[in-house]
Amino acid sequence: MKLTEMSWVKDFREFANDTSAHGVKYIFEGPYKLIKLLFLITWLGFSIYACHVIISSIIMFIDRPTSTKYEVVVDDGSVVQSIKFPTISVCSKNKVRRSYLEAEGNEAINEYFALTDQYDMGAIEDKLSEMDSEDGDWYSIRDMTYEDLIAAGGPKNNRFLKCQQRNQMCSQLPAFEGRNTNISEVTLTGTCWRINPDGKLKGKMGDYGALKLIFWADMQDYSVRSADSESQGFIVAFHDNTSFGSTISSGFLMSPGTYYKADLRLKEEYRQVEKDNSCDNRVNSTYGAYSEGSCIMECKDRALYEACGCVNIRPPINTENYESCTLKQWLTCGQKVYLEWHNNFTNTDKVEPQCSCNKACKEIRYEAQISSSSISPAYASVLSEGYAGQIVAADGDYSNSKFNIHYNSTQDMLDNLMVLEVLFTSMQRSEVREIIKYDIKNLLGDIGGVLGLFLGASLFTILEFIQFVFFSVAKYCCNLAGGKGKHSPLDSKEPI
Repeated sequence: MKLTEMSWVKDFREFANDTSAHGVKYIFEGPYKLIKLLFLITWLGFSIYACHVIISSIIMFIDRPTSTKYEVVVDDGSVVQSIKFPTISVCSKNKVRRSYLEAEGNEAINEYFALTDQYDMGAIEDKLSEMDSEDGDWYSIRDMTYEDLIAAGGPKNNRFLKCQQRNQMCSQLPAFEGRNTNISEVTLTGTCWRINPDGKLKGKMGDYGALKLIFWADMQDYSVRSADSESQGFIVAFHDNTSFGSTISSGFLMSPGTYYKADLRLKEEYRQVEKDNSCDNRVNSTYGAYSEGSCIMECKDRALYEACGCVNIRPPINTENYESCTLKQWLTCGQKVYLEWHNNFTNTDKVEPQCSCNKACKEIRYEAQISSSSISPAYASVLSEGYAGQIVAADGDYSNSKFNIHYNSTQDMLDNLMVLEVLFTSMQRSEVREIIKYDIKNLLGDIGGVLGLFLGASLFTILEFIQFVFFSVAKYCCNLAGGKGKHSPLDSKEPI
């Protein structure tokens, strides 16, 4: 067959008559030319619209849009007998005690802390020489670490007066058998109590499983800097035991003289790993379970370590083997680098972010509703009698006439006690899941729907069209090659 005798129109006419798509054959087989033209225009219009819908669907599938699904979960379908209590981080607003700073032999530490805590860089520059001269006032403290200063000067552990659940002291509960009810956590803002550090404590809903904690604010032992601050008391955060209080971006401010009630609800959030830039699926960090807060803290540590070879406070899980800056390193390098990092990080106009931190793909949250009431004088009086041997003693571990610290009245109790009652409003945990709302099933459904509705086509129609194009190209290529005896399967009258 010669090339002039071949006709794409003829081939396409045969394809139109045989294809499973409806309406195509009427482009060639209509009774009138006008009808053929109308069918052609209609078919082309529907084809263009179908292509538009298919391309839009593919783009949507690539973008992977998500939606949120909320549900209350019971693990095995049975009645929940208990619920896991959070780890509770309680940090005093008194970063370093006055009695520590004014103690004999700590004059240099007192002066150092007063300057560095105010970030008075000009005055600090004037004092640097005293760290290098053996005759200088600061020479003796040059090798002390910043972390040691915060740990030694922070609130004493016995200012955590009481931990009680079901009228039992926490130390007597099975959850704390062979374990500490609390440990100290040194942070940039001071020393914190980490209560229920292993997350073993469980409870019931409501008052039946409430945990009662009592703290002593030690208001008369506040340093000058802490006493002059806008707020006093404690910062409290509720979180899972796999994370640390230092990573919590905000907590609840709780003032002495107040009885607080925290109603908790356990919520788990899951985000899609598959969606680009949706979340970070790292499990652990040097600050425990990955979160935006832990990522920011790691970013800060890296900036300090790269510039100064040390960090202000070592992370709780120190897998990078960071060393805490000595007081000299903190003055000569650390504080300046930290202030630069802080200014850059908090600069909302900066185009490039200082730290690239996504949300965690899985987060465990304890949502809290806080209510409060003033501690009654009668309750304070009862507590005063109970702790009379410790707190009210003239020169004990609390009162100290050397530093003019005297706690000897009910009013002193009211000024310093903070009571926190923690309980759950529900025994169930809730889950919030981010789900892909447009997946491969939606894509295939939309493509199939638009092809079927507007073109009367199906997957087999697409296969038929591909076969037609392939064999037609092969047929014409064979003939253009001029080979004799060669033929396309389209020329064969026998089944392929």
